[in-house]
Amino acid sequence: MRKDDLARLSEPYGGDPTAPGPGPASALGADTPTWELLGTTILEDLVIEPPYGIGWWAPHPGTSRRILVSDQLYACVHSTGDNLIEAALHWLEFLDCADSASERLAYAVRIDGGGFAIKAPRSENALQDVGRQLVRLHSTGIVRALAGALDCAAGAIIGVVALPARILRADFGVVRSTLRKLVKDPSGKSHAVQVEFGKKLELLIASHGPEGWLDWALAFRNMLVHRGRRVEIGQFVPLVPVLYGPDGKPVPRVRTITHLPRDPGRSDVEVFLDSTQSPVLTEDAEQTLGGLLKSTKAFVEALAAELLDVWKWRKANADKVPQPAAQWPDGPSTEGSGFGGYAPGSFSYSPSMMTTHPIVVRRLRAASLDDKARPRWSTFD
Repeated sequence: MRKDDLARLSEPYGGDPTAPGPGPASALGADTPTWELLGTTILEDLVIEPPYGIGWWAPHPGTSRRILVSDQLYACVHSTGDNLIEAALHWLEFLDCADSASERLAYAVRIDGGGFAIKAPRSENALQDVGRQLVRLHSTGIVRALAGALDCAAGAIIGVVALPARILRADFGVVRSTLRKLVKDPSGKSHAVQVEFGKKLELLIASHGPEGWLDWALAFRNMLVHRGRRVEIGQFVPLVPVLYGPDGKPVPRVRTITHLPRDPGRSDVEVFLDSTQSPVLTEDAEQTLGGLLKSTKAFVEALAAELLDVWKWRKANADKVPQPAAQWPDGPSTEGSGFGGYAPGSFSYSPSMMTTHPIVVRRLRAASLDDKARPRWSTFD
């Protein structure tokens, strides 16, 4: 990280030293208090005795499914915040690595015979060679984490708004598609609260960034994770102020900027075939990623306020919108991957010696997983 960021993050929290610390979110600029309130509200509605899970959902969608969906709902809300913190950390590292990589090439442009020539310095070691890879690593990390936050937010929407979609496989694109169908449903089976939320969601997306920002973020993540990566395009731009050598002539100095793909869902050949527009965004990656961080954080906060309203309404009208079994259609899975590790048995797992956070204890008890209640699972519908 840059020195200023390290100094800022190293400042003491202060306050009561015996009380829990506030955590890093605020210092990182990733704090989302309304989203945290949503998580606290859901956690408080987890009951640690029958009917288990979110108590006011009972009897829907059956005890086992209620437990599974309830716990996954809380996990999605909590993980949204974790992803935003990870994105903020990647952002700070990205800025530092981008500065270092650019500084190394500051004198790569030279005046040669009246024109300009580019001659990058030869790397002296592997650490210098990975400079650009580190920039890519953290730019990838930013987008991966933000897309993860959005997909976890999609899981929260599924649970809170009672959408007929799999919460364990939550996907923001699927959530939007599901809500659009409910909004346009001519049969009238969708509930007014779901229809209204679907309309508000589109307005929230449109009001928290330029057109297509959210779709671009998810498409870029998919390209980075699942596709062949696009050709990287960048440029050198002059550094100011201009420096002059002993001969009175200007000494060219440059900084490096990188352009991210305009349409990450298309291949290199497809975008270069299209001569009507630039294949990349006409801004520095720093501008794109910084804007994406701000849009996602603000969107998540605004989304939390809407979800809290839906949650409160549903709790006060628990019989109006039952939690659908389609959120966990097959019940608890018992299928394992078959993977046992590379050195199985190296360390023993002893749950009787486990120490954990009180929130985890509440989740386990609300899932009927303490030793006394676990046998009840065989009786759950």
